[in-house]
Amino acid sequence: MYIQPKISMGRVRQAYALTRNEVENVIKALWPDNVFPLELWRKAHEKFWRAFTNCNVEIPAVPELDTAKFFHTHVCSVDIMLFFKKMSEITKVNVLQEGLRYILEETYEEIDTIFPEEREFLFSILLKVEKIDPDVYYEYSDDASYEDKILAIPISSYHFISDIFSSTVLVDTIAVIRHLHSYPLRQEVKGLTQRIVDFVLNSSPLEIPPTQETTAPPVEPAAEEQPQPQDQKPIIRVPASLWEGRPGAAVRDAMKTDYHFSIIAYVLFNWCRISKTQVGHLLSEKEYKEGKSYRNFVDNLLEEAALYTILKA
Repeated sequence: MYIQPKISMGRVRQAYALTRNEVENVIKALWPDNVFPLELWRKAHEKFWRAFTNCNVEIPAVPELDTAKFFHTHVCSVDIMLFFKKMSEITKVNVLQEGLRYILEETYEEIDTIFPEEREFLFSILLKVEKIDPDVYYEYSDDASYEDKILAIPISSYHFISDIFSSTVLVDTIAVIRHLHSYPLRQEVKGLTQRIVDFVLNSSPLEIPPTQETTAPPVEPAAEEQPQPQDQKPIIRVPASLWEGRPGAAVRDAMKTDYHFSIIAYVLFNWCRISKTQVGHLLSEKEYKEGKSYRNFVDNLLEEAALYTILKA
């Protein structure tokens, strides 16, 4: 199993349905060893912005942080906002957009809903400045014409950058899962699935070193008897009251709150003796035209279920 070394707080917040205050508390608890506030911004700067700026001006550097001091998210968010504003003054609009898109795609599951109006407004003005006359950007006299005034971009136009900053903070994936061990996973996101969370929480720290690719224990046939001491697979117990003597839909509905679909698929297929096609119809959110597609969907779930020892309780 591959566990990505770092994950954005935007995805963590969505996965665990955290409040803004809880996000701050998580960052505070993991600081400094497991928090990487500026990594995405540095990568965007190196990959997109630094090489495409006006060579006649000094290129702003990404703000520096002192890890010996406490990390104040709000203070750093303002620094990043000002840094982005300076970059927007010397960088081509399309390049600036590409860098920001990279950051957003690494931060959120769906970026089209992240301040769409604010982003469109800012980039439309920057594009207008770029096409008309860049020098106008700096001409904000009291007697300027109306059209000149609308090219003056107030700092408030960049506020959405400071608003998204805490979500762009990267944290160590394993560390944040362990820190939030008492929180239920509300929604699976890229890099945070129920399978990954269960695996981390059921493994000792020595078994999965932080920031490394993680290989799950060898897959062995799931056994209904008690596992031997050397069996390192996480154990999932399913009470008979949830599945025994129930129709497939009732089993699914009884289990879906507390169990991942891979576990439900295992129970339906192996214990309830329901065909893979029927299991696929019960669990898939998509509608397929062919039964083979449902069977392939279930095969993938059963592969995930093989990472656990699933027992009748």
